[in-house]
Amino acid sequence: MSGPHKCFIPILSAFTLFSVSACADIATEKEIENPLPITQAEKGRFPQIEIVNIFEPEGESNVRSSFTLSDGVGLIGTEETGDIFKTEDAGNSWRKVLDGGDAWGIMDVRNYIRAKDGHLYITTTEPAMVCRSKDEGESWQIVACAPGTRTVGLIQLDNDDILEGIRRSFEKETSLLRSTDYFKTVKWTSVSKEQPAQNVTCFHEIGGGQVLAGVGYQGSGKIYKSNDYGQTWEKKADYPEARDMMWFFNEGDKIFIQASGIATLYASTDGGETWNKDHQFWSKGFLGMATTFEKDGKRYRLLSATDQREKTFRHVVLISDDQGESWFEWIEMNQDMSGGASNITVLSDNRIVVGTGNHSAQGRAFTLEIK
Repeated sequence: MSGPHKCFIPILSAFTLFSVSACADIATEKEIENPLPITQAEKGRFPQIEIVNIFEPEGESNVRSSFTLSDGVGLIGTEETGDIFKTEDAGNSWRKVLDGGDAWGIMDVRNYIRAKDGHLYITTTEPAMVCRSKDEGESWQIVACAPGTRTVGLIQLDNDDILEGIRRSFEKETSLLRSTDYFKTVKWTSVSKEQPAQNVTCFHEIGGGQVLAGVGYQGSGKIYKSNDYGQTWEKKADYPEARDMMWFFNEGDKIFIQASGIATLYASTDGGETWNKDHQFWSKGFLGMATTFEKDGKRYRLLSATDQREKTFRHVVLISDDQGESWFEWIEMNQDMSGGASNITVLSDNRIVVGTGNHSAQGRAFTLEIK
């Protein structure tokens, strides 16, 4: 496809079905000034890890997203001209499979899922689209265009519906798109009519129609819950101190959500009905994605993060082996002036890729090897 591709979708009213072709209250606080360094006495507590490759995509300010396809095979998406790169050797090398800027005029590739039809789906920024690959990321086609400037969160639920969070809908409401047929049709759905319209950044499925949404940017960070597969929503928490809600994950009986810009985790133990401030890692920081890996029968939780307390920022990976109760700096990757951590993905049983960057510095994908 040559030349920028623009998407135009008429929106008639809330819950209008249309076809798409080409296109809590704070109850407890546990303040932690900074994740602890791993001391010499604790060297045996966590696996050793080292940087084995650094990939700098030319002209890209951020490695925005990452996704594992199979053992040692994965994708990263970038910000500036929306490129996708693929590795088939566990992060030793990367090959460009899409130039989204040249193809469609997009600025970045934000989120991936593998849906139950076996295909890959991504969200994008400016224009806001959903694109699909049927060949493990080698080629991509537009399947939906959203009424906004960004498509953000992306999830497929247990009833097969796909939810796609958007920003700045034409109705000026915080909203999302729902599809029940793999984007042959999509339905616009309001999450909140409050102003300003915000990003629906992330989702978390509880099951049986229950799903959570993290909302943020241009306003306070909020958590919404739906009990009917994303058709209607109720606000469960609103944190004025948190401008972004970036990622959900489970640990034990807790559901966590990250307020990325203030490096804070909020937690719920009752299925998302109420939320408490659980951890603050440092007073000025930035959290990226969370993931898990297992080594020698032990399970670890990882967070990509940026320590912004000093003028030169430190990009690190945090590690926990006690269900998120305590966190340690596992490895520092580099120091620069870019805004924050982006993502982390396990590529194989001993390889991890971590993306960094944000506007003011060269974006990088760090391949880390677990010893």
